[in-house]
Amino acid sequence: MLRTFLSVDMVGSTLFKARYNGEGSHGWLETFRTFFTNFPLMFAGQIGFEFLDNEDSTPAFDVWKVMGDEVIFVIEPGTAEELTSVLCALLRTMKLFEQRHFQELPLRLKGTAWIADFNGHNIELDIPELSASESARHVDYIGPDIDLGFRLSKYARPASLTLSFDVVDILLGATNADSIALYLVGREPLKGVMFERPYPIIWMRQADEEFDFLPWEIEQCGMMAAAIAAQPTPRAALQGAITDMRHYLRKMHGIIRPAFRIEGHG
Repeated sequence: MLRTFLSVDMVGSTLFKARYNGEGSHGWLETFRTFFTNFPLMFAGQIGFEFLDNEDSTPAFDVWKVMGDEVIFVIEPGTAEELTSVLCALLRTMKLFEQRHFQELPLRLKGTAWIADFNGHNIELDIPELSASESARHVDYIGPDIDLGFRLSKYARPASLTLSFDVVDILLGATNADSIALYLVGREPLKGVMFERPYPIIWMRQADEEFDFLPWEIEQCGMMAAAIAAQPTPRAALQGAITDMRHYLRKMHGIIRPAFRIEGHG
């Protein structure tokens, strides 16, 4: 069984909390309460909009964790096309939320998406002590694929999604792949992940939108500066980066990491 994890995190939240440590609606508490309350509702609305013409296939999602300044969703799209649509809905939600709630605040949102395989490589745990009832289970997820996502999120930036190469591999086979643009912006070692071989950092935006980076963000981040000046990375280059990682794992460590396939894909 495959599950897709979607992380949305606030950028600039630590400084914001220190600077706006007031009482009531004028402090940071109300801003965070609004994010954790309203963002999931807005995301649900955008998913509904994305699947308006085919409501029967609308994938359900759950909030898995709320950690500090971050909310993490878990979802099980049934096809590569559904996964593409879900990611587009997430990007739109991030943009709309910023426009509605962060216009006068020094905050932005960044996102990460990755996939975990629960057919042996990772495990799902019921935690009865944290369950509200027998029908409302508290589930936790543990394993190397989960670790990968948390490490990868370090390279997420505003106005885009950072994707694991497993996600990218699936998106490249989607019939609606032309609705997104993908950028290979570098390679970085992820602590404790894949023997710390530099991992491809791939960003996604919607094909009909530009990267909405702010001038000072571009000045401070070489990856952002390179991405805004570049064209989307060709499909062959993306596939080559993915193939290289899988070849390295097989050749150097005897690990076969096949491509993930969700129902209806491939």
